[in-house]
Parts: sequence; structure tokens; C-alpha cells
Amino acid sequence: MTTELQGNGTTTEEVAGKRHRLQIDFSPEAHERLMRIRERSEAATNAEVVRNALRLYDWFLDQRARNSRLQLVEGDTVKEIEVLF
Repeated sequence: MTTELQGNGTTTEEVAGKRHRLQIDFSPEAHERLMRIRERSEAATNAEVVRNALRLYDWFLDQRARNSRLQLVEGDTVKEIEVLF
């Protein structure tokens, strides 16, 4: 899979010879969050951030369907957490 960043900030992805373009409108706050995440994750493109987020969300939904529980471990403290969407 290859991803190209277009001059207008959108991306074109080539998957098995087919291109799929996705254009997303963000509020100013959501765009700022995207830029912060991109910088913190050292992602090369906005598309990379979105693909990683989708992968994580897919994993989360699989875990929820299996009735798995999430825990946050900080030092010696273990907290069970619930993520609400």
C-alpha cells in the first residue's frame, strides 16, 4: 500500500492497483488534536495517523466483543478502566 499526500492536504491511497480517496472535514479543535497526535507519534502523514487510529479502534472493538477488561498500570497501582464511546 502506498500513500501520497496531495497538495491540498488530502491523501490518495493505492491498494492492489485501486486508489481510494477519503476527504474528511475536521472542526478546528479536531484538526488541532490530529496535528498534536501526528507530531507526538512522529507520523509522516495525516493518513498514517488515521490508519493507526482505525487499527487501534478495531482492536478495541474486538476486545469489547470478547468481554475483555482493560487495566491501567502505574508503578505498583493497577486500575481497571472502562472506555465509553
